[in-house]
Amino acid sequence: MTAASRATAGAEPGSAGWRTAGRACAVVGWICWVAMQVVADDLFPPDISISQYGLGGAGWIFSLWALSLAISPLLLLKYRPVAEAARPLLLAGLAGAVVTALVRTDEGGLQTSLTAKLHMVGAVVALVMIPLGILFAMMHAPRAWWRFAVGLALTTAVVGLLVLASAAGFDTAGRGSAASWALWQAVLGVLEMVLVGTYALAVTSVDPPSARPGTGPPVESAIR
Repeated sequence: MTAASRATAGAEPGSAGWRTAGRACAVVGWICWVAMQVVADDLFPPDISISQYGLGGAGWIFSLWALSLAISPLLLLKYRPVAEAARPLLLAGLAGAVVTALVRTDEGGLQTSLTAKLHMVGAVVALVMIPLGILFAMMHAPRAWWRFAVGLALTTAVVGLLVLASAAGFDTAGRGSAASWALWQAVLGVLEMVLVGTYALAVTSVDPPSARPGTGPPVESAIR
């Protein structure tokens, strides 16, 4: 095997099992999303923040939801690896999701305790790093998929600003600041799931340059 073929082989698609597992995790995220709202009897648009679903005996559903959204893109990346920053960003997102899943917020949503603040930091890290990681991975997808992912990410950023404004006491949805905060948090969760789902659908079209036939290391290509 030549140096060029060894370099290329390292970027070839992984087993289809990674793709199946990644897509299954994305589906689990949607199932958990519906299940935790049904259990809380608080269907969309919710009256409480998403983090409140993690309280009580059914809080494991919230934990599974948070973890599934972070694990899904990592499994998909294992199927179609790319060389850029996607992996470290998604690993950071997973770390944030683990904190969000395991550390509970305060009841009522005021987030005054140390654990509630830690939960909030984990959620912010996950909500920022996971979309960024997916965008880096999808840079190698066809332009239509890439533009759609960028549009979703920009929409997510706008909704994130509305979450922050609502948390600061502004009524950004005509429902009062607390209800607005809960609404935009829920919208943010849906957008995140749609972005993960988009990656799951587009992953077979991700085509890193280093994995394309006839593409070798820059040095060797220059020598030929």
